[in-house]
Amino acid sequence: MFSTTKFSTQESHNCCTPQPKGKVECPSCHQKAKGVLGKTFDALVKEEIKAKFDCFDGFYYCKTPSCKTVYFRDTTILTQEDMSIVVGLKEGVSPATVCYCFEWSKEKIKAELEATGETTALEDIKAKMENSGCSCEILNPSGGCCLGDVTKAIKEIKSAL
Repeated sequence: MFSTTKFSTQESHNCCTPQPKGKVECPSCHQKAKGVLGKTFDALVKEEIKAKFDCFDGFYYCKTPSCKTVYFRDTTILTQEDMSIVVGLKEGVSPATVCYCFEWSKEKIKAELEATGETTALEDIKAKMENSGCSCEILNPSGGCCLGDVTKAIKEIKSAL
């Protein structure tokens, strides 16, 4: 659910700022969040929400699974409802995508582990990254490489099986 007390910020007048450096506290869960590029925000937020902003830079991504906040900046908080994709690392979503470039989800990894006892997710992603490249900074809500998230998901799924 989109919430804000203002749509335009001081930053908008000096548009546009680079990706925020360092980490800041999420206003919802108080965990550390990292900045994302404006092009990441632009690619993943619904058009009607983007129309309310002069500038897409300066947003932070909250990766805490239990937190409803996806992106925030100043007094603006964006949640899953504001996104044009399902943010797979948030609790209770389906599909729980962990690799947006090559379509690996927790469900796909789990099915492969149940069927064969192993998963080729990491090998497949690494091979495809070399051949056709990837677009993590645009397709992944975090704006970064997914390999850490995929590795974490594999460990969690294996321990649950």
